[in-house]
Amino acid sequence: MKKSTLVIGLSITFLFSCGDSTREEAKKSVKMDEPQTEKPVKPETSTEKSDYLIENKLLHAFSNPAKKDEFRIVVTGKNLSKGKVLFTITSAEGKNLLTEEFDTDDLLASYDFMGDINSQKETDAFITKRIKEFFSKEKFSVPAIEADAAFEDQSYYIDKETWEEIKSDKKAVGFYYLLGKEDGRHIAFSKKKGKVVMYYNCC
Repeated sequence: MKKSTLVIGLSITFLFSCGDSTREEAKKSVKMDEPQTEKPVKPETSTEKSDYLIENKLLHAFSNPAKKDEFRIVVTGKNLSKGKVLFTITSAEGKNLLTEEFDTDDLLASYDFMGDINSQKETDAFITKRIKEFFSKEKFSVPAIEADAAFEDQSYYIDKETWEEIKSDKKAVGFYYLLGKEDGRHIAFSKKKGKVVMYYNCC
């Protein structure tokens, strides 16, 4: 991972490449906002919208099973292959829950890409496909953590207390997304912490 906003207090890494440097790179790319006073979402202007090369949005239950939060991902820049990605989750009340920034390279660097890396047409088509499928149905799970999922005292798990809190909530909604080849991120909303947490980071 190359890019960088601050994340607070998660211990994460890959299953098959569990080095401390990898864990730190993953932590730097995500910002899980601390509990804060709810603020309305600022309306977008037509100028702001025109800056997006591609955008995908979805309303889905997450922080509150009874309400739908907004999942949104946009790409900005001169072209898709060299673009910047902004992934956000905003609550139904307009509170920012998660902000993550990364390069489109993290979408392109996938085992699923079988095209010519030097072909802009093929790389753009693959990045577009990844954006369109970013919030596909299978990326969500209820409960977030299955009853038979066992906690392991490894760096790619969150702390046991938070794991057990999310696991015990049968209505908790999980969301999974993949960056690069093996940086799979499993997130959910912790009621106790009052924020989004990455409870498992692997593959």
